[in-house]
Amino acid sequence: MTRRRALGAGAAVLAGALALTACTPSEDTPDSTPSTNAEGNPTGTLEIVWPGTSDPETRMAEDFADAMAEQGITIEYNFLSWADIGQQLAVRIQAGDPPDLTMTQDVVDLVRMDGLLPLDDVFDATWTEDDFRPGSLDFSRVDGSLYSIPYAAQAFDLVINETLLTEAGYAVEDLRTWDDVIAAAEAMTGDGTYGFGYPLQNPRFAFRGALTAAYANGLWPGDSSPEAADRWVEVLEHVQQLNELSPPAAAAWSYPEMFQSYANGEVGMIPAGTFFSANVYELNPEIIASSRQIAYPAGPSGEQLAPVSNAGFAIFKDSPNIELAEYVLQQLVSPEWSSRLTTAVNTPALSEVAPEDLAGAAADIYPDAAEGHVQQMIDQATLIDEAGVPLQPIVGQATIETEFQAILLEFLDGSLSAADAQQQIAAAIEDAQ
Repeated sequence: MTRRRALGAGAAVLAGALALTACTPSEDTPDSTPSTNAEGNPTGTLEIVWPGTSDPETRMAEDFADAMAEQGITIEYNFLSWADIGQQLAVRIQAGDPPDLTMTQDVVDLVRMDGLLPLDDVFDATWTEDDFRPGSLDFSRVDGSLYSIPYAAQAFDLVINETLLTEAGYAVEDLRTWDDVIAAAEAMTGDGTYGFGYPLQNPRFAFRGALTAAYANGLWPGDSSPEAADRWVEVLEHVQQLNELSPPAAAAWSYPEMFQSYANGEVGMIPAGTFFSANVYELNPEIIASSRQIAYPAGPSGEQLAPVSNAGFAIFKDSPNIELAEYVLQQLVSPEWSSRLTTAVNTPALSEVAPEDLAGAAADIYPDAAEGHVQQMIDQATLIDEAGVPLQPIVGQATIETEFQAILLEFLDGSLSAADAQQQIAAAIEDAQ
């Protein structure tokens, strides 16, 4: 009913994609007008790139494919990691062989490549602004046009092991500033336990931790202006303090290792987000009930905030199946399917879907942590509603992330001062843009 297709390494994909250019979509499909089922809805085959690869997300993907098959629609998935998606989609777009749909979190680079279809007409025919949680649509817009429809509101925040925090003499409500975070982390550190877990091995996640703190310090991490220099220095010094309260092994951590250590109760706080449950459930379902999520506490130059983006679906402009892709996108972002997707990961983007109403779905997806996961969704919705601000896209972010990680590691090992590191970061941002 579905066919899982894993894209290989970049070079292999490029070779395959270039080979496909010898046979254009119009040659493969002389008549691209989709057939219809008894209800008059389009049928056919669609390729969807699906970087949601946790077990709950994969199960939801298969369930959706089964439901679409009953309507005469065959879904073919390419399951990718978020780390691989940018490069591999770039190759497909350049080769003239784009997929039909993709799950996406950041449309900026795909729009720069002229790869995506504007979705304003589809949106206006199906939804209104009031149908979505505040701020959840902003991340999908470039130059005023909408390029993806969100099913989930995603926030980057602070995840806290409340059990360890309480044992250290603190309550969640006590964490309002960076100084509070450091003090609590110090109190949790000892006897093989560390107050914080900051992953440094993967550029994407090393940058994301700093980004999360930066918003709470009044800093947009795409800002290279002289006026932002002091705020950047404060962020770097804060990350340095967090790193000193993290396990030495965190230098080799990506997200899987960070979540494993957190799930084992070895670290008390991590910079993560509303995708938390999906990453720790298979490791230790009990940790979900012991955890809370809050907007990142205020830095010396900011206030307690959580940058809000989204996860959604976009259509490639050169897809030969636009009408079918639009129909499938509408199904993916319907209350039924967006509820199921966001119960697995993140918070519903649709305002009509309340986290408290998803207890049944949570029990199905997280049977050993249903009550705890509902609390996670309530925490997520609360921090988005009360402290959420739109996450502003950063042009060239993938390149900036790589440069940032290298600079950060030099700063943390003492090779650079905070001021020198800030100057190099500013130069990297300007070069990427």
